[in-house]
Amino acid sequence: MKDINDELLIVTVAKQCARISLFIGTSIFLLFAISGVGEVMILGAFFIGLAIFANGLILFILSLHLINHRAAWRKILLAAVLMLSNIPIALFFVWLSVQISDLNHIKL
Repeated sequence: MKDINDELLIVTVAKQCARISLFIGTSIFLLFAISGVGEVMILGAFFIGLAIFANGLILFILSLHLINHRAAWRKILLAAVLMLSNIPIALFFVWLSVQISDLNHIKL
């Protein structure tokens, strides 16, 4: 049987990944909103792809831990919810970026 610290490590990694993704995504959005440079949207699109892959992988590992380790299910589930909360935030940033680019007539 694995130690409870192993389960806490994956929870810590998941929370840190969610925070980093939110910080970088917000930074890219603010950079675009302030500068109005269309190429920043391309950078944002690449980052979204990378964030989906990284967060998806960690979310998959969390779900495996949730199935196999019932002792810390609440902490694992909370970390998964934290990671999934980045999705509506990212969708809002994408929508707002499209609105800004339409308003400022930015072409890619």
